[in-house]
Amino acid sequence: MFSKAFLAAALLGASAVEAHMLLNQPVPYSKDTLNNSPLDASGSDFPCKLRANTFQVVQENTAAVGESMPLSFIGSATHGGGSCQVSLTTDREPTKDSKWMVIKSIEGGCPVDAAGNLGSDPNGKGASTFNYTIPEGIAPGKYTLAWTWFNRIGNREMYMNCAPLTVTGGSSKRDEVPEEESEDQALEKRAASFPPMFVANVNGCITKEGIDIRFPNPGSEVEYAGQPGNLAPEGSSACTGNPTFGGDGISPGAGGSSPSSPSSPSSSTAGGSSPTGGASVPAPVPSSTLVPRPSQSSAPGVFVPTDQPAKPTATASQPAPPAQPSSGSSSGSGSSSGALTGSCSMEGAWNCIGGSSFQRCANGKWTPTQQMAAGTECTTGQAADLKIKAAAIKPRMLHEMRHRRRDYGHNHA
Repeated sequence: MFSKAFLAAALLGASAVEAHMLLNQPVPYSKDTLNNSPLDASGSDFPCKLRANTFQVVQENTAAVGESMPLSFIGSATHGGGSCQVSLTTDREPTKDSKWMVIKSIEGGCPVDAAGNLGSDPNGKGASTFNYTIPEGIAPGKYTLAWTWFNRIGNREMYMNCAPLTVTGGSSKRDEVPEEESEDQALEKRAASFPPMFVANVNGCITKEGIDIRFPNPGSEVEYAGQPGNLAPEGSSACTGNPTFGGDGISPGAGGSSPSSPSSPSSSTAGGSSPTGGASVPAPVPSSTLVPRPSQSSAPGVFVPTDQPAKPTATASQPAPPAQPSSGSSSGSGSSSGALTGSCSMEGAWNCIGGSSFQRCANGKWTPTQQMAAGTECTTGQAADLKIKAAAIKPRMLHEMRHRRRDYGHNHA
């Protein structure tokens, strides 16, 4: 006799053959040739399921800064849900060297909150419809939008569909660059507000089955749409292994995102991120590491689009060495337990100040300090990793987070 578990697994595998998920809205590139399978495990078709005529524009999608836009899917093999991200790049024909900027993360319940699949209809539209918003700091212009998904049940896979997007309205300050500052320097500073895309299961870093992963760098717009019991434990690694590419999005805090998180899986915030750890071995710190913005209250950066193809970036081949907890790790002023300024030698090292704020050694200099998110604190001192733990939470704060859960929780079609 077949056990119920075996039968469920068999049905899941059978329906997954022809009914994987693909992006419906926004309309993806080359929609007629886009199949609903995951990316190749080797990473050969990353990004955007590379194939002949990958970036043919079937329909140009348009969104204004601040406008709520639908994110919907076709298919029924939802693999028990999972976690998704929405990202942008200025490249209209992205490559592995493209820089992706996360504008929304959905942790759990994406593309649907379900125990398994929704059937076997490849054209099914029973998955949830979510919404994303083009944030302030994204300048008008042409972009490529990416939807990425890491399924909870089944083979360890990464799904990725891309769509052309024209952003309208918003900031008009794209040309206001100080004379002494190059355009590349200005772009790097403006892009620092948006963390890099999380990449796994196609690059040697593998996610764990049976959980909805927490993204190491979810960004400032996070939605919790799944079952609290399915969400990965806070502080756990999103994937394990040594990434061959895409390591920026695996290292916690990379790209200027703020390491904060809800105090419990059931809480939901529109402005908090989650320090969930990355690969079991610290990912290499690229030479183009973006500097975090000074604080959550700072004005958002501006991400300026360009029609130029991505420039290949050199990435360090070795992980950053662990920082020594002494003032000798930096040539700047300060102490091992206080804020540091000036140059630093331990690239990628973190400095926790009194448990309430932190900074990082990036591009040879200590970044400005940032306040820890409400409800969290770090371990004082310098180290290769920023050790974060939950602080005591007042009843009023817990009540507010539960209230936000009701406001932002499930958003089904």
